[in-house]
Amino acid sequence: MFSTGVDENSQKNVQAMEKSGETDLQAYLDRMSDTWKTTWEELGIVFDTFVRTTEPRHLAAVSRFWNAVKQSGDIYESVYEGLYCVGCEGFKTETETVDGKCPLHPNSELSPVKEKNYFFRASAYREALLNHLDENSQFVQPESRRNEIRNYITEHFTDFSISREAKQVSAGIPVPEDSNQRIYVWFDALINYLTVTGYGTDDKMCAEWWPADIHLIGKDILKFHCALWPAMLMSAAKNDPLLRDENGNPKLPTRVFAHGYFTINGQKISKSLGNAIDPRALVPTYGFDAVRYFMLREIPFGEDGDFSESRLTERYTHDLANTLGNLLQRTIAMSRKYFDGKVPPSFSHEAKYTFADEAGIRAIRNAVDTNMEACRFDLALEAIWSGVDGAHGLLHANKFIEDTQPFKLQKTDPTATGAILYSILEYLRIISLLLAPFMPDVSERMLKQLGQNTDSNLSWGGLKPGTELPEPVVLFKMLNN
Repeated sequence: MFSTGVDENSQKNVQAMEKSGETDLQAYLDRMSDTWKTTWEELGIVFDTFVRTTEPRHLAAVSRFWNAVKQSGDIYESVYEGLYCVGCEGFKTETETVDGKCPLHPNSELSPVKEKNYFFRASAYREALLNHLDENSQFVQPESRRNEIRNYITEHFTDFSISREAKQVSAGIPVPEDSNQRIYVWFDALINYLTVTGYGTDDKMCAEWWPADIHLIGKDILKFHCALWPAMLMSAAKNDPLLRDENGNPKLPTRVFAHGYFTINGQKISKSLGNAIDPRALVPTYGFDAVRYFMLREIPFGEDGDFSESRLTERYTHDLANTLGNLLQRTIAMSRKYFDGKVPPSFSHEAKYTFADEAGIRAIRNAVDTNMEACRFDLALEAIWSGVDGAHGLLHANKFIEDTQPFKLQKTDPTATGAILYSILEYLRIISLLLAPFMPDVSERMLKQLGQNTDSNLSWGGLKPGTELPEPVVLFKMLNN
């Protein structure tokens, strides 16, 4: 289950609505939700469920969760006094500010706040959180974030205000049995991960799908997901059997992976800073698959990286057009020319005329699987392009054709030519499947050009000799300079 969605119980949404000149908040939220859904569709991002935090199913989940935490004795009333950042939707301590400003939203003033709120007794779970981090090294990734969150929990983790006075905010879910308070946006937003599993609406479904295998988040919201969220779950699990395993332990997400920032000239890309790049603007030139490829290949996931359209152009031209696209087009063209428009017979021949085999493909498959599991998408793609142990990458496949020269060999040894072309076609079939998570459209077009309608066989030898090969079509068009 792949879930995404929108957090709607936010004062930022109210401000954005007012800035747009609109007056109907629900109509504004409906329009923005549709915009996000359309954007994901345009970028080829396919999700199983899209959650809006104003939905009835989410309200049911929040109500159940709040009451479970309350029954644990971990919700109490107190007065909050301090600074609040609307951009972060978060309260700030002095140690979290730079020159009196939020480092993530330096153009916005921090608002002094003094309110009577409900608090969550988060500090009661400090030791349990530290033990969980020590016993589950994969819980927070990458390693640098794990160290960061451990220091935060040790030095700064305190009780949290989890509500706002209704008179101070015009958005938010009412606190159960107290209409004068609204649930703090982060407390309600985190519960969305339970909402999509059926928590509060479908116990059987929730038991099947919770806990999550992985949360993918931005590093700026690390403390909410890796400290506050597990503490909330530990508390609620005391009174909700759906949130406990068979041994009575709280069911926490298996892993939280915090990605870094894309930057431009060293500055974080941010809507609030006004320097955001809409990836859809790049699609007409490069295609959305090329944009996806560049983002995942160029910047190690979990680290910061600077966006550069000149680097995108280089990757597009070298990696995609000249390496992948050229290999597919020339191999199909030669196969059609020399073997009556069909996949050549799978001749047994000397090893020097076979580019890859089951062992070589297995090595690449294993490297891709290992790196995907570790969220090292850049290394997974590196294994496809550069191969494993210096062999069987896309770059080697092009060199293999140059070295064996099947276009010349056809005159003296057509059997060898067939062996060469079949091995490259079969190799490309498997590579197209490995590329599907990264470039779904390109993967599908590659399979069609190889005469395959549907395919999921990652073992060597799945391409049937004699299969009709359509006329090759350019995968990546030439860029206009």
